[in-house]
Amino acid sequence: MIDSSVDYKNLPRPTWAEIDIDAILNNINEYKKALGNKVEIIVAAKGNGYGHGMLPIVKAINELDIYGFATGNMYEAIEMRKHGIDKPIQLFAHNFPETADLLVKYDLMPSFVKPGDAKSFADALGKDVALKVWVKCDTGLGRLGLLPEEVLPELEYIRNETSFKIEGLYSHIGPTDSDKNPKKDEYNEGQISCFNKIIDDIEAAGFEIPRYQLSSTYATQRYEKAWYNTVCIGTGVFANAKPQKDSCGLKLKDCLKGIHSRLISKKTLKAGSRCLNMLMENDRVIGVIPFGSCDGFSTRNAGGEVLLNGVRCKILAVCLEHTVLDITNVPDAEIGDVVTLLGQNGERRIDVSEYCERLGISVIEFWCSLSFHSFPHIYVREGQPQEEVIYSYNK
Repeated sequence: MIDSSVDYKNLPRPTWAEIDIDAILNNINEYKKALGNKVEIIVAAKGNGYGHGMLPIVKAINELDIYGFATGNMYEAIEMRKHGIDKPIQLFAHNFPETADLLVKYDLMPSFVKPGDAKSFADALGKDVALKVWVKCDTGLGRLGLLPEEVLPELEYIRNETSFKIEGLYSHIGPTDSDKNPKKDEYNEGQISCFNKIIDDIEAAGFEIPRYQLSSTYATQRYEKAWYNTVCIGTGVFANAKPQKDSCGLKLKDCLKGIHSRLISKKTLKAGSRCLNMLMENDRVIGVIPFGSCDGFSTRNAGGEVLLNGVRCKILAVCLEHTVLDITNVPDAEIGDVVTLLGQNGERRIDVSEYCERLGISVIEFWCSLSFHSFPHIYVREGQPQEEVIYSYNK
C-alpha cells in the first residue's frame, strides 16, 4: 500500500522515516542552474540538517560543486570534519574565545558579530594565527551582527592587528514571506540598501572581501539583486519551499518521503468499554502502533488522522511510545499492516502541511521535532536504501 524500497519488515522497531537524497541533490542543482556560475552556495546544515539528519545529507552534498556548509553548532561542525567533509564550514555565532583552539584544530570559520570579537579571539589564539573568519552585520533584523557603523572598525582591527583572513561579510534578511509582515518588501528592500551601503563604505576604505552573502532560501527566490556572489540555502535544500513571489521558477522536491509505522495490535471493544479515558459509545476496533511522543509525535495529534490501507483513521490518543487508533472503518486491517503518519498510502496522502496546521507549528518546527534516538531514519538514493541512522549508530 506504500511506495517504499525500505525493508521495513526487518526493522527491530517497526517505525521509520524515509529521506530521499535524490530530492536534496535535485534542489541544490536547481539553485545552481538559477544562480549561474558567479554565485556560490552555502548549504545551511544546522539543526541536524533541519531535523532530517545532518551526516548522510552533507556527505552526499559534499560531492557537489558548492562553496561549503554552515551550522551554529560546533559539535555538528566537528562531526562533519570527522566524517570526511572537506569543504569550508562556516559557524554562525555561538562560541566563546575559550574554545577557539577547536576552530584551528578542525579548520572552522567563526562569525564575528559584535565589537571586540576579533580582539578576544586573537588574544585567545595569538595574533599570528591565520584563522579564516566571517563578519556579520545587522541590516535591520535586530538579532545578531555588528551595527553598520561598527563594521569598518572591526574590519580595520582584523586587518591591522591580527593575521585573520576575512572570508566573507554577511547579514540575514528578515521574514521575506511572512503574512504577519505586510510591508515585507519595503522592509527587505531597506535591508538590501543597508547592506549595499556597508559594502560601499568598506570598499572605499580599501577592503576586498571575497564573499558577500545576504540571501537565505526565500530571499534568493525573491530578490536577484540580493544574490551578490554568495547565498546561503537552508529550507530550500530539504523541501519544495517557495515564497508567495518566486522569480526563479525552481522545481524543488520534498526530501521527507514519509513517516510510517506498523499495526502491532488490533482488538474490538464493545460499547460501554473504556479505552484509556474514553468511553466507547459503540463497538469500535482499536489499533495500536509503536510511535509516540518520545518520537516527537505530539500528544496534540489526538483527533487527527493517519492512513491505514488507504483509509483515514482517527487518532484517539498519543502515549509515550504508542499511538492508539480507531480502525473500525478498515475491516481488512491485519497485524503488520503499514500505518502512514506522513506520505502516501494507497490512493491517499497526508502532507506536512496537514501536520503543521493541526498543531499550529511551522514546517521547520515539525522537522526538528522528530527524534533521532528512538526510530530509524532511512536514506534512499536512486531508489535504494543507502544508510540507516538511529542513535549514533550508522548501519
